[in-house]
Amino acid sequence: MKKILFALIFSLMIQPLAFTEGEEISEIIENDTEITETAEETDEKTPEYEEKNSINLVNLYVFSKGIVLSSFPVFENGTLMLPIREFLSYLGANDFSVDAENQVTITYGKNIVAMHLDSTKANFNHEDTELSASPFLIGDVVYAPAEAVCKALGFTFKSDIDGSAMSVYADLPENELASEKHVNSKDLPSETPYLIWVNKSKYTVYVFLGKDKNWREVYSCKCAIGAPDSPTVTGVFKYISRESRWTYDKFYVGPVMRFYGSYAIHSTLLKFDGSDYNNAVGVKNSHGCVRVRPAELSWLISYVPLKTTVYVSEN
Repeated sequence: MKKILFALIFSLMIQPLAFTEGEEISEIIENDTEITETAEETDEKTPEYEEKNSINLVNLYVFSKGIVLSSFPVFENGTLMLPIREFLSYLGANDFSVDAENQVTITYGKNIVAMHLDSTKANFNHEDTELSASPFLIGDVVYAPAEAVCKALGFTFKSDIDGSAMSVYADLPENELASEKHVNSKDLPSETPYLIWVNKSKYTVYVFLGKDKNWREVYSCKCAIGAPDSPTVTGVFKYISRESRWTYDKFYVGPVMRFYGSYAIHSTLLKFDGSDYNNAVGVKNSHGCVRVRPAELSWLISYVPLKTTVYVSEN
């Protein structure tokens, strides 16, 4: 009933109201027939359930900044349901899909959430779980349990209730990784939700999601860097072009993620049949480019968009 009620409220563009348990809700439809339903069918409700269902205002904060969604929040079985795609977009989690069998799949870095519409069965990070409320559609908007999904994707999610108002706070994990502390101490804005950091002393490429001062590591891999007589450039750059390969006499590299002049992140050396010619990482052996193994490069190519900031440092 709540799904119907909130959809109606949203379509009429009026202020959402709070209803007492068991209160009758009546609406007159076009043929003048009155339909009367109760707000809840179940007889027993927990205090927490009753408290959450008396809420008529939800304040949402992402990275400590207030946001306004284009669709209203909904409570289902005492669970806060949000238009999940729009909400997650504020967190930088944009890999979202719904297939023909109504499976909702959300990927954020190494984390993956799989749910089915109108089912409480779900799979979070390859482990089966039971949701407190089923995802559902209002129009073409997918609603899902906000707290469960956010936490499964690695975000912190907190809420507090003051009278009839709830405040929700979604953010990066409280315990920052060393890599996150480093980049978040710098001024590293990016035109995309991604940031790449090449730490030369650790021979490591890190990938982050988020925004300046709020980056969260989602991927890392080992790399090779420039030889002593052709060192890899340091500084803050931008991923400017993607090329399929660079071909040499005995081998090729590719794909190529160029970020400054002839400097790029690309594969280790490959024979023309695709097998390894030289797959060494953790060494200084290139002409200045950053080499990563093909499987790691495939991830970078798949997820990191053009115009992403590329930060290269000595340590």
